[in-house]
Amino acid sequence: MLIYALNFLLGISVFSFKNTLEISSNEWVLILCGFLAIFTLFKHQKPLSLNGLVFLLGFAWMGWFSVQNLNTHVDEIYLNQSILVTGVIADLPEASTDKTKFIFYANSPFKSRLKLSWYGKNRPALQTGDAWQLQLKLKRNNGYQNLGGFDYEQWLFYKQMGATGYVRSSKSNQLIQVNQTNSMDQFRQDLRYSLQPFLQALDFGGVVNALIIGDRSFIKESHWELFKDTNTTHLSVISGLHIGLISGFVFLLVQFLWRRCQRCCHQIPAQVLAAYFGLLSAFLYALIAGFSIPTGRAFIMAGVVFVSLILRRHHNVWQLYGLALILVLANNPLSIFSVGFWLSFYVVGVIIYGVKQHQDKSWMFRLLYIQLLISVATLPLIAWFFASGSLLSPIANLVAIPVFSFIVTPLSLIGAILVLIGLSYPAELSFAVADQALAGLSYFLGLLQQFEFNQWHYTQTQTLDLILFVLAVFITLTPKGLKLRLLSVPILALMLLVPNEKIAQNTALITILDVGQGISHVVQTQNHTLLFDTGARYPSGFNLGGSVINPFLKAKQVNVLDKVIVSHADNDHIGGLTDVLQAIKVKEILTSTPNKITRQSSLCYAGQQWRWDGVLFEILSPTKNTRLKGNNASCVLKVSTDQFSVLMSADIERKAEKQLVKHQQEKLNSDILLSPHHGSKTSSTQAFLDAVSPSIIIISSGYQNRFNHPAKQVTDRYKANKIKSINTNCAGQINIKLGAEISINEYRKDHARYYNRQCSDL
Repeated sequence: MLIYALNFLLGISVFSFKNTLEISSNEWVLILCGFLAIFTLFKHQKPLSLNGLVFLLGFAWMGWFSVQNLNTHVDEIYLNQSILVTGVIADLPEASTDKTKFIFYANSPFKSRLKLSWYGKNRPALQTGDAWQLQLKLKRNNGYQNLGGFDYEQWLFYKQMGATGYVRSSKSNQLIQVNQTNSMDQFRQDLRYSLQPFLQALDFGGVVNALIIGDRSFIKESHWELFKDTNTTHLSVISGLHIGLISGFVFLLVQFLWRRCQRCCHQIPAQVLAAYFGLLSAFLYALIAGFSIPTGRAFIMAGVVFVSLILRRHHNVWQLYGLALILVLANNPLSIFSVGFWLSFYVVGVIIYGVKQHQDKSWMFRLLYIQLLISVATLPLIAWFFASGSLLSPIANLVAIPVFSFIVTPLSLIGAILVLIGLSYPAELSFAVADQALAGLSYFLGLLQQFEFNQWHYTQTQTLDLILFVLAVFITLTPKGLKLRLLSVPILALMLLVPNEKIAQNTALITILDVGQGISHVVQTQNHTLLFDTGARYPSGFNLGGSVINPFLKAKQVNVLDKVIVSHADNDHIGGLTDVLQAIKVKEILTSTPNKITRQSSLCYAGQQWRWDGVLFEILSPTKNTRLKGNNASCVLKVSTDQFSVLMSADIERKAEKQLVKHQQEKLNSDILLSPHHGSKTSSTQAFLDAVSPSIIIISSGYQNRFNHPAKQVTDRYKANKIKSINTNCAGQINIKLGAEISINEYRKDHARYYNRQCSDL
């Protein structure tokens, strides 16, 4: 069963890497050869043939499910315009001071699942299950595409969203009918409202709320960061651990009580009755949590065990593991896009593999051993998914798991039950104790977070390191009789011999990050790194510094920025600076607006230059006593190797371009130009293009931005001058290498998947 399950998983995973839904001629040949081999070998190699068939079944199942998912995406004719849509609000809406985010099941004029936002002070309080008629503006699913960043497009596909958008202000927005969905959705919402008076005053009320109903919207950002930095995030939301813990506790309690009655046990065996109650408790907990994909997965895993006990079948534990894996993937193959899926099955597998060790030791020793094993074994998987991991996570989880398992989660659920039956004071006491336990745990985790060596950052070039680490861990776990454990030492030593990528002398790596309607560039030489602009910050607090720039720098193992240049004070250039400064050491800041930056900074002006590792950096504008203001006062930087050069022009417009042509004409000539002001119609004059004479222009602009950048007349001018243009809204992150020759790579093209927005969707 386990081998079949792994082949089913492999088939699904292989399909997920395809860049198009179409089956190529080479793939058809492989599929036909596979079927031919299966039928040829079926008589003599039946297990091998069946495994091949299961692999193809997984491949086909993922393909069919993906097609059905993509078919629910909103048709192009309804996008980028105001359209009247009717439907029902699903799940629990997330309201903040400036907006409400919610899921909307549209049923007319199309059927699809939409992720929407409703802005404004006078917006109504939305209730799950209510039917609405809404005036919407929708757009294709889109996300930033950068190394180390969160793949929002993949997440939307995994959540089966047909489009994203917002509610427009209109008299057509009307409530049609109250609560059209099932009573459980209404129960969850009523429970959330009942809990708010008790939890809103608690520092960790958001965590308690998440553990009860799976609603994470109230967890504070600082708490998320703390849990993330210590690899304890899985404990702060309903997961397989919590469902397994509660159902397991119910199982043991019922079994203990039923065994007190011998006559009862003759009628129904205690283990069977306890399994029924364990299954029921797992189902109810998952139901209260909204039966999301993660909780549904946890229920299936628990259900396989309890059903096996009910049927009184004594299966090998690995058979049950394989069956659970098949059922989860058969229910939803898109689960492979969830980090929780991989962590859940990986952790359970590690527990099964390791629990047979040290059977002769005490239960306390085995418990500590398993917990340490899980923390160490999951480090590489966490580093793979999040580009970093906590080296102190074994210590963090050693304390956090018991605190959550035996104090916080039980008290949170007991408090919720007490609220439902109207016992306010005991409920308040229960929540208060849970909050204090979380406060004490937070203090401990905060101490671990402060250690400089706590975080291990992973880059794509270290994949071999991760493989060797996992191999060493599992060799360490082999039974004593196999005498393989000593091999783990030379395998770990091999990690030190894996070479790291090194930038050559007189070479520059320039990364144009995809930050939407904004600018952020990273320049790396052999021993130095420069950041040019930091993208935008939005009213919600979301900013490109924390969401794009910092993850990218972590993935590239950049621990120090030698210089940050903030071209000017517009939000789409300076917005992410605060988060960058909080996350990484910055030696120097240059800017045209020092008065707008809280940290000590220096004025950028023409004539400044420095050389790093053979690469020349020159500030060409503005002049020291310039009268230019705003966009035209932007810092303009030229980066040159011995052979090639790139000109970073920020947001300059006609006036600054004219000044540059007049005073810096001999220095303007560059191979690559980063387009002035996102390609606006007020920039890229013919005189400036003639002076720079680039062969390539790179534009940083947001997908379907409200300014319509780049302007058509400007892109037509580029074409007329036979200049190739590349846009981040199409290419995602753009990598430029100035070495013996110029090489350019587009992240969206190199990492294209069939569920990603296609470059033609501009």
